[in-house]
Amino acid sequence: LLLALAATAQAQTPGASLESLLDYARSRNPEYAAMRYEAEAAAERIVPAGALPDPKFRTELRDITRMGEQNPSVLPARVGSTRYLLMQDVPWLGKRELKREIAELDARAADGRATGTWAELSARIKTAYAQYQYIHHNTALTRELLDLSTRLEKVAQARYAGGLAAQQDVIRAQIEQTGMR
Repeated sequence: LLLALAATAQAQTPGASLESLLDYARSRNPEYAAMRYEAEAAAERIVPAGALPDPKFRTELRDITRMGEQNPSVLPARVGSTRYLLMQDVPWLGKRELKREIAELDARAADGRATGTWAELSARIKTAYAQYQYIHHNTALTRELLDLSTRLEKVAQARYAGGLAAQQDVIRAQIEQTGMR
């Protein structure tokens, strides 16, 4: 049970594997999140881009002085006449479709920027993780070589004590250890 809990906790922490780092970055990187939201916003602008422009409502008050009256008023009931207009601009044929196509291309461009941002971010993460793995394995290898060099020094000392080897062998093994440390 303890091993299962430890494995679950290790799998949930970022850095336990490359995939956990990528998942963490995908969900929490602010630059990538901003690009995703920008792409979503651009996708939502496609439909309104092809719609008709908003209608306009205009009110015109005519003859507000009522033929020279001293106290003019702007109330519609107290002026000479009131005109109400409702207008709708209708674009030329193909203009709405063209605007919608431009919005679609902008949405695809925003999606491409988001994809490019993710590719750059994941490449940086993968490079850093590969360097980490290289250093980790290189450190383990160096420790093994240092242990081997320590054993070699002990063998050389034993042979020197027995008169079977020169003192240079012991000194060389010690220099090698110092270099590795």
